Amino acid sequence: MPDAITTDKPTKTASRKQATVKPAATRRKAVPGAKHEDKLTAILRTAAQLFAQNGYEATSLDMIADRLGMHKATLYHYVNNKESILYQCLVKSFGNLDTVMKSMEDRTIPVLERLRLFVRSLAEAQNNDFGRCLVLVGAGPLDNMTGDDIRQFQRRLDQTVRALITEGIASGVIRPCHPGMVSALLFGALNWVPRWYSGKGKFSIQDVADNFVETLVKGIGTGAA
Repeated sequence: MPDAITTDKPTKTASRKQATVKPAATRRKAVPGAKHEDKLTAILRTAAQLFAQNGYEATSLDMIADRLGMHKATLYHYVNNKESILYQCLVKSFGNLDTVMKSMEDRTIPVLERLRLFVRSLAEAQNNDFGRCLVLVGAGPLDNMTGDDIRQFQRRLDQTVRALITEGIASGVIRPCHPGMVSALLFGALNWVPRWYSGKGKFSIQDVADNFVETLVKGIGTGAA
């Protein structure tokens, strides 16, 4: 191959190219998978909203695609089917609750304080788009294999509350009661919030959670803490 011919004056084409090329130091490097993840998150969030509003069965892939302004075929670049969308939405609803449940084992923090933290964290997780989807739709539409993952996580939430109540009874800050019944009472109250809470009133979701937990504590507490 012959050597490139050089001239003192660059051609107009070369000048134009040089003007549009950014220095290497200033060019942004694309994060591998970031664009895909952003689009996937948007799909899941939109689906979660529609599942909560219309129900799982009444929500079609066409409806999800229309809300996003994309073709239905494009969805299949990111998800396999409607069931996989629901499963991923429910997994996202867990948020940081795994970390919160682990922190409930820290006995250097008074048990009633841990209970308050748990209720606040759960209320916040249940009242975002993914959390509402979990509460209002649940794992029922999923097959046994994937649905069991969700139900197992929900059982862990229940076991966390039971363990806190049992610990509180043993330490004397909670009066003798049935931990399972207290857990059912707490989750029954919290699970109803996504059905009526809109975020447009004067109370934040943290205000609601604090109100609930204080009412609960006054009912089961001994006043020793």
